[in-house]
Amino acid sequence: MGGGADTTSAPPRRFGAKTLGALAVVGVIIGFSLSSTLAKRAETPGVLIAFWRLTLASVVFNVYLWCTGRRVTMQHVRQALVPGVFFGLNLAIFFAGATKNSVANAALIGSLAPFLIVPVGARLFREFNEPRALGFALLSFGGVGLVLFSAPTKGDASLQGNLFGFTAMLLLVGYVVSTRHFRREIDVATFMATICPIGALGVLPIAATNGDGFSMSGTGWTYVLILTFLSGVAANGLMVYAQKTIQIGTISVAQVVNPAIAVVWSFMLLGETLRLGQFIGIGAAIGGLAAFLLLNQRGERERRARDLLAASMTAEGSASPAVS
Repeated sequence: MGGGADTTSAPPRRFGAKTLGALAVVGVIIGFSLSSTLAKRAETPGVLIAFWRLTLASVVFNVYLWCTGRRVTMQHVRQALVPGVFFGLNLAIFFAGATKNSVANAALIGSLAPFLIVPVGARLFREFNEPRALGFALLSFGGVGLVLFSAPTKGDASLQGNLFGFTAMLLLVGYVVSTRHFRREIDVATFMATICPIGALGVLPIAATNGDGFSMSGTGWTYVLILTFLSGVAANGLMVYAQKTIQIGTISVAQVVNPAIAVVWSFMLLGETLRLGQFIGIGAAIGGLAAFLLLNQRGERERRARDLLAASMTAEGSASPAVS
């Protein structure tokens, strides 16, 4: 019988869990970096943007669950209660600040969150951080600062907007850390279907104090719908998905680049000026971010390999016969 060449086609290459997690982080960055710009285009009070975005996202995620034969249970509610409250208040305060501040200031303040999340993740969840990678994270943050402080002096920045932004940043830290702690094995759709209604209920008393009630203009509804599906459904869902394979510290530091990208969106969608120093800062921010992710993931793999080797040697030593 002839030995013909094997023409069996190789199985298609599949992305690993880490690769899919990294791609999810990219989606998170794109979705969240657009949020402040879209909120300003909505020409609507920030608290109403938050309330209706949470309400619409609640409908989307729960309809999806019902179509797949699943339901939110009281156990899910108990696990998502704390993250849900943080989630709703973060959105309300963030959008309130974004509509009373410049895109640059809102983005810069939000980018400070990783510098709290990284040490908290290391302390509470024993997440590994490569020291060399953290240096590149600081380089990325420096690039972000160059982007923002090279911006034109004219703008919408205000003390009230800055205070809102700082409060929203602290609430974001609480949301990310509590999600990592309480979520456990809840799948992404079920978790989002649980926290969005909790968040909406948390924002409801604040939204009820709005002088114009709950109504919005056609422009407001247009941008709330865009925000719902872009950041409310896609970006938040991707962030929860990414946490299964990517450390919360890594996800948070990756979002340090958000302000630089937000400035680009504001240039494209709001007509804001983009200067040479900002272009240089964007390059530094993205380059530092890429180096951080590469070194941190490599350091994590090396650490796991060392741990496996040490465990293997320990097991072999305990299984060896005693020498007389």
